[in-house]
Amino acid sequence: MKNKRLLKVLLIVLAVVACGVIFTFVKDLNTQAEDELILEDESEAYGESQGDSDADSNEGLDEETASETVCVHVCGAVNNSGVYYLESGSRVHEAVEMAGGLAQDAAEEYVNLAAEITDGEQIYIPTYEEAQDQGLEIGSFSGESSSSSSGLVNINTASSEELETLPGIGETKAAAIITYRENNGDFSSIEDITNVSGIGESTYENIKDYITV
Repeated sequence: MKNKRLLKVLLIVLAVVACGVIFTFVKDLNTQAEDELILEDESEAYGESQGDSDADSNEGLDEETASETVCVHVCGAVNNSGVYYLESGSRVHEAVEMAGGLAQDAAEEYVNLAAEITDGEQIYIPTYEEAQDQGLEIGSFSGESSSSSSGLVNINTASSEELETLPGIGETKAAAIITYRENNGDFSSIEDITNVSGIGESTYENIKDYITV
């Protein structure tokens, strides 16, 4: 009888010890899991913060790069006329180089190739024939478009390419305009353009709001 009681006490003690061990083990597992979750959350938060920081930094760089770039239209006596992007502070000669260099008949001495370009500028390189027709002096031509400051095309000085930007004016009519002014001198008014062969009242109505003299 005494041995049975002793056995029961021993079993109870072992059960209590086992419960304690199990409780401690489970508690440690929960603590470890909580620590892992905390570390994971902190890692994700840091990653998001770093990502936002990188995005803000890249956005700043993009804006800075954009502000250091200018866009110009190079046309006239160049090998590849078109729109080009250069660094702010670039010179006319650099824009001309991007356009494939000067054409064979380019009157380069009439243009200030060292001039600094500005955003949105149109750089026009005249030919020797155009320079003579317009009575230009060496170094007097700015290299800017013959369009007026209001954006209108000056029919007395515009190149064939510029005339072709007008509605209804193609290569043939542009050539006819240039031939007319070479033979008859400058137009005294925009209405005089109707004297050009191939340009009637309907064509004049289409272009009158875009031209000047």
